[in-house]
Amino acid sequence: MKYIFLIQALLVSIVFATESITPTQTADFFYHKFGDKADPHRKVNHTKGFCVSGEFLPRKDIREFVKVPLLYTKSEVLARYSIGGGNPKASDKSSAHGFALKLKNGKQEWDFATLNSVINSGKTPDVIVKFLEVIGDPTKKKELQELIKKYPSVKRAMDYGDTIGVPVSLANVQFNTQHVYRVSDSDGKLMNAKIIFVPQAGIIELSEKEAKKVGDDFLEKRLEADLKKGSVNYYMYLVLANPKDPVDDISAAWENTNKKIFLGTLELKTFKGNSCNTDLFLPGMLPNGVQAPVDSVFEFRNQTYSITHQRRE
Repeated sequence: MKYIFLIQALLVSIVFATESITPTQTADFFYHKFGDKADPHRKVNHTKGFCVSGEFLPRKDIREFVKVPLLYTKSEVLARYSIGGGNPKASDKSSAHGFALKLKNGKQEWDFATLNSVINSGKTPDVIVKFLEVIGDPTKKKELQELIKKYPSVKRAMDYGDTIGVPVSLANVQFNTQHVYRVSDSDGKLMNAKIIFVPQAGIIELSEKEAKKVGDDFLEKRLEADLKKGSVNYYMYLVLANPKDPVDDISAAWENTNKKIFLGTLELKTFKGNSCNTDLFLPGMLPNGVQAPVDSVFEFRNQTYSITHQRRE
């Protein structure tokens, strides 16, 4: 069975007696479970990954839709693809794929930490970490069932993970923010919106037979080969919340009736190897015209990322 080990995978080594965990406790666990004293600068989550660079090209009439100056002109893009978890030799057939981004123009910057999944296992860090503590551990099947019974979001996430196949290439994967940003429209009014990056080449997965032939380490080489043929492109969209859509719950799926606003195109052009593997992609780095999500996980992620990055320095 496949499970979603998310970019914000917030693991802990014990079930906390209280209903409140801290970013420091999360960072401690990452280093206990995945840290390598011989390589203290290595990432301890989404460890396996590689980097590419390119640019963002806005739609010509973007000012008619959003008031976000960073998006008005071409901006530089640094991106990192990754596999969830702390194993540097994780299988590319994992259902957990991450796509971290930096869009910057010399004056402002917008960082993203996106996933190939649209929902998480819980609304709060407490639920997420409890799920990730017990999942995959054969000695904790009873705890998992209790968690599923208490939190329906856990079962939804597991079921969703089962629907994710092995991509032909990372150029054929859609990536999603899960979090709901507050983005200024052309008049300065805030819109609640998720952000998605849709592959220009389409979403394409391997068949089960094909997946058995590719091995566990093929996506980096395939993306590098794709880049030699030309740029790998994604269309960037806002997905606007409908009136009844929850904006503070990253475990809740929206219906497929939401209005989308095309913002522009990511054109990834250059393979950069592991050159950005120690960089910090901080979701809290926001440009003018964008306000932070209000869910409880967003700020928790920012604090955890900052702590683990400081320890890698």
